[in-house]
Amino acid sequence: MKFKKLSLISLVLFALVITGCNLPGDQGEEVVATDDLMATEIARILTGTPVQVLPSSTPIPVEETEEVEETVAVPTNTSEPESVTETPEPTSEPTLGPTPTLSDTDPALTLGTPDWVDPMDDGDNWPTGYNEYTSIDFEDGYLKMSADTDLDGWRLSWPFLENFYLEATLKSPDCEGYDHFGLMFRVPENADANKGYLFGITCDGRFSLRRWDGKNMYYPVNWTSSAAINQGDNAVNVLGVMAQDANLAFYINGQKVSEVSDNTYLEGSFGIFVGGTNTEDIAVWVDQIRYWHMD
Repeated sequence: MKFKKLSLISLVLFALVITGCNLPGDQGEEVVATDDLMATEIARILTGTPVQVLPSSTPIPVEETEEVEETVAVPTNTSEPESVTETPEPTSEPTLGPTPTLSDTDPALTLGTPDWVDPMDDGDNWPTGYNEYTSIDFEDGYLKMSADTDLDGWRLSWPFLENFYLEATLKSPDCEGYDHFGLMFRVPENADANKGYLFGITCDGRFSLRRWDGKNMYYPVNWTSSAAINQGDNAVNVLGVMAQDANLAFYINGQKVSEVSDNTYLEGSFGIFVGGTNTEDIAVWVDQIRYWHMD
């Protein structure tokens, strides 16, 4: 079926939910491995603040199929971000990048009409504004999200999915090296947004699948170079995730680049993440997100 606007009642209920707890996905991700883990986790749960991760500028050198744990540090501040009402200055308009040429293996070519489409004309489906981790705004038909620290951060939309094909068209106006962004999916509790999968690409042409469990970050697929990724400022890439039970397949510009079996999370919400080590306030611009139910 085609995407339909929420009813007035649904919008009111949704507004009550997000104002009564943390905004969906407005958290920074990261990993913990210390003797103070239990105290840190209790503090995080009580404050609704994520455990911070310090990403390495160099990928962990392991085989693609080996699952590894990312090194992390204990957070120095677990206080809840202050609520801010003003919206940050939007990123300046970049020159539009070329539309990517999609592979003839693109699942979207055979799935028919999507069940849900967000053209990013407004923020009806997303938490807007900013906190200490990310800023999010809508302008010129884009969702524009930037990382306000050197940690990964994310925002989630409201649909809760089980089996699906999820696709996002996105770009970064200014990024380099290990700066990275992409799709977060199967987040089991979007009020806390402290678990889920992250499928993303770097600005120097690599992709990975990471799994965040609220304490540790694992790599079912370590950072891997791919010619399917369009590189450079404003390069447009279409990322796709096919999730059918434990089977997860990943597409870049319609080309299948990897698949794994992982049953840690079998349903949940989805969203966008961004993180950078090379570019200050790295931003990702999302032109469209859509999905098809696969039940």
